[in-house]
Amino acid sequence: MKEFSHEHAEHWFHNPTPMEKAGGLWPIRAGQNKAKPNYRMGPRMISYYSIHFILDGEGSFSQNETNKKIQQGDIFCLLPNQTHQYSSNPDHPLRMFWLAFDGRQANPLLKRIGITNYSTHVKGILNQEITDILNELATFFKKDDEDDDLFGLSIIYKLFHSLSVQSKQKRLTPATPRNWLQKSQEYMNMHFAENISVADVAKYVGVHRSYFADSFVNEVGVTPSNYLLSLKMNRAVELISEKTHMITEIALTLGYSDLYSFSRAFKNYYGVSPNQYLAKE
Repeated sequence: MKEFSHEHAEHWFHNPTPMEKAGGLWPIRAGQNKAKPNYRMGPRMISYYSIHFILDGEGSFSQNETNKKIQQGDIFCLLPNQTHQYSSNPDHPLRMFWLAFDGRQANPLLKRIGITNYSTHVKGILNQEITDILNELATFFKKDDEDDDLFGLSIIYKLFHSLSVQSKQKRLTPATPRNWLQKSQEYMNMHFAENISVADVAKYVGVHRSYFADSFVNEVGVTPSNYLLSLKMNRAVELISEKTHMITEIALTLGYSDLYSFSRAFKNYYGVSPNQYLAKE
């Protein structure tokens, strides 16, 4: 590490490759330090995201008019274009690793580990597995070979995966009803044609079936089974209107076992059979 006025540090600057920029997340820089007693950064702003991993020591961090005490095992995230500052306890200097990145996946990934625009500090999330991944990242950034861009991305995604698992185990990101209801809708929107049941959806979001059904009705206004049916029927109309598919093909595409069960469901929903609907088109 090089010595600076307020720390000993290594800084690794990365120029994102076209492959990285084409994806949802790309690294910008990383580094590690050992703070001196007078260590203080800011107030300042950056134009990207930067997670700081506290490997040792303690100090304070402020952003969005919120002040937090930080210590070993914590992480905090600097948000783009937000004024922040952080400093070290002179009696127990900070030792940190940081990773700066950007991309459209940044916010969803941060949300998975408990970081939002209103909560940018997570306590006690680091473990040995995460620390080992940070060491892998350090090796990658020191080499900084463009041909290894996919390998570097794989390490970063592995890091977020481990942080997400640790966050769930420590219940740092509790699943609120709105969160798992939204997750259930996304699941149904994606897999409605694969013959999934309400029980399958409830199991996926980890909620008892009856509680899931009641909560879904209160939030969405229809039962989960009717929601699934509406997805199938709307898609059925789209396929019929294209006039390039046999009715039997549409039935099997939407997860029905045969033409008869699909036709009966379609007529109950729209009041006419698929063939009658096609004749009107």
